[in-house]
Formats: sequence, C-alpha cells, structure tokens
Amino acid sequence: MSESPGAKADFQTDTVSSGYILVVDDEAQIRDLISGYLTKGGYDCLSAATAEDALALTVAHPDPALVLTDIRMPGVGGVELLHRLKQTNPSVQVVMISSHQDLETVRRCLREGAYDYLLKPFDWEILSNTVSRALERHDLLRENDRYRTNLERLVLEQTEEIRQTRDIALITLAKLAESRDSTTGLHLDRISAYSRRLAEELRNGSYAGRISLAYIEQLAKSSPLHDIGKVGIPDSILCKPGPLSSSEFRLMQTHSTIGGDTLRSVLERFETRGFLIMAMEIAYSHHERWDGCGYPKGLAGEEIPLAARIVAIVDSYDTLTSDRPYKRAVPHAEAVQRLVVDRGRHFEPAIVDAFMACHADFEIIRGEVSTSESEEDEHDTPDSAVEEAPQ
Repeated sequence: MSESPGAKADFQTDTVSSGYILVVDDEAQIRDLISGYLTKGGYDCLSAATAEDALALTVAHPDPALVLTDIRMPGVGGVELLHRLKQTNPSVQVVMISSHQDLETVRRCLREGAYDYLLKPFDWEILSNTVSRALERHDLLRENDRYRTNLERLVLEQTEEIRQTRDIALITLAKLAESRDSTTGLHLDRISAYSRRLAEELRNGSYAGRISLAYIEQLAKSSPLHDIGKVGIPDSILCKPGPLSSSEFRLMQTHSTIGGDTLRSVLERFETRGFLIMAMEIAYSHHERWDGCGYPKGLAGEEIPLAARIVAIVDSYDTLTSDRPYKRAVPHAEAVQRLVVDRGRHFEPAIVDAFMACHADFEIIRGEVSTSESEEDEHDTPDSAVEEAPQ
C-alpha cells in the first residue's frame, strides 16, 4: 500500500453520524491509515479489529453507509461479515480488501452483494474513487427506499379513499331503494349485521375453506343492496297497506331482476368492478330457493350463489321479526321455528344449521339495532316461511 497522504485522525464513536464508514482490519496499521485518510477527507469513520467488533459497532451505531473489510481475519472472516451485514441492512455497501487474488473468493463476495474488491497494496486515488462511488450507490438505494415507502403510503391512502368511496356508493344505492317508504333504514343495518354474523359462523364450520375474512367484509357491505331493484316498483304496490293481488305480486317479483340488471349494467361499463359482483348476485338470487322453486330463474342448490343463499335466510328472519302494514312481527323464537321448517326446501341445510348455532346473536343484534318507532316496511316476497301467499 502506498503511503497515506494524511496522518491518523482521532474520532469519537459517540458522535458519529448515520451513514458513516466502518473500516475492519485486524492489522492496526492498515486500519488506522485507511481511517485517517477517510477522516481527513471529511468522512465520519469508525474502525474495528475483528468482524465481531464490527457487528457490535453496527448495533450501537446503526446504518453504516459503507464497510471496508479485510477478508482474512481471526474468527469470523470478511465474507461471513459481508453476509451478516447484508442480512440486516441491504443498502449498506461493502468493499472487500485482500492481499490475495482468489477468483473464486471474488465471485463469492460479489454473489453475496459486495460492491467492489480491492487488492492490497492499493492506490489511494483508487480507494477514494471506490469510496465515492459506493457512497453514491448507497445514497441512491436509500433514496429509492424512501421513494418506495412514500409511494406505498400514498397508494394505501388512495386505496382506502377508493374503498371508502365505494362503500359510500353502496350505502347510497341501498338507501335509495329504502327511501320510498317510511322505513327508518335500520333494516339495512340489520341485514348487514346478520349477514356478517352468519357468515362468521359458516366460516368456523362447514364453509371454513370457502369463506375468508375479506369475503365476510364484502358480504356485510353488499348485502344491503339486495332489494335495490325495488326502486323500479310502483309506489302503489311498494307501499300498499295490505296483501298484494296475484298480478301485483308478479310485478313485485321483478325487483330482483331489476336490481340485478342495474348492477350488471354498471359491471359491464367499468373495469374496476369486482366489489359489485357479489351485490349483483345477491340482488338477482336472494329469492331463489334451495329446492328450485324460487325466482327469478328457479335456480336450485349450489346453482344459487353462496352470498344470496346467506342473505335469503337473514332477510326472511328480518321480515318475520319486523312489523309490516299488513302484519305484526313474530317473536324471535317463533321466527327461528318457521325458518327451521324450511330447512332443505327454501334454505340450504348447512346454512340453517349455522343459523341455529348462532340465532341467539340475531336477537341480540336486533335489540342493538332497534328503534322506538314502529317500523313500516314495504311488501317483501311472500316466501313460505315468511308470510302467506297473496290472495
């Protein structure tokens, strides 16, 4: 090694800044010469005689920008030090220094992420250029990390804003369907809460492999749209204070098709539409029956989307336990019994079983989502478990 252009410089380990240079060499003279030269050049430096000491220094003083390390040292060698440094701090630049030119060792160091490999004795100008380039690369990597972190934060913020906008749109659509009568709107809150609870029960039981937490969250947000098609039903039918005639009932049944078609038209126009698929399936199929006797398509069994099969039973429960212009609400226990009667006919057996396991929570939810005013809901479909067929 040529003579250092600068004398050894003293430095304090308790005042070193982040982004410092760490010199590691078991030969004190070489270690002091390199540290002194770099300190004279304006760099903050620390030095260590062993890899173990170097690792201890990086704990006390995290984030070195550059490590200059000898390869052959007592104890842990320079290659292993390189490996450990890169594990804890991928952006740190490591320059290997050795008096032996071993091509295989050079290749190994580069594979482990070394920035460069210098042979002793080296020219001070070469060292200076290598250090400058290594530090520049470190700064670029750190800047890239900061940019990526900031970008990820912005994406998360925008994603959350989009999610909130989507949820607002869903609730607005659902409220629109409810706005044409004297309902307080709590029907929607109950349907959402019931759907969430029943899906949770199914996830812990027979549908453990098919229902995820994300699915439950989407179901809770999509289920209030089940009756959005009622915006297309005339007020004279929607708000009639009595049983519907057969022709009125057939017109009322079209609300499921109106709602499904409305959401389908939105799906066909926009690429970002995944969150509406479940809402569309529910709108179309929440009046289908497990035995195939429902509407609008007469789907049976698992031909009916799972979300619609779940909403079918929670909507029926809420209809039974709510006052209507033409009927009084039935007690919780009676509603449960009437739903059980339709196990395997109107409702999927596994979903009825899950409902039976958690129906007590439905009564609690209804008590929590309640109002002191008497609710007046529009005509719902007269399913067998819910109400008598129209005359």
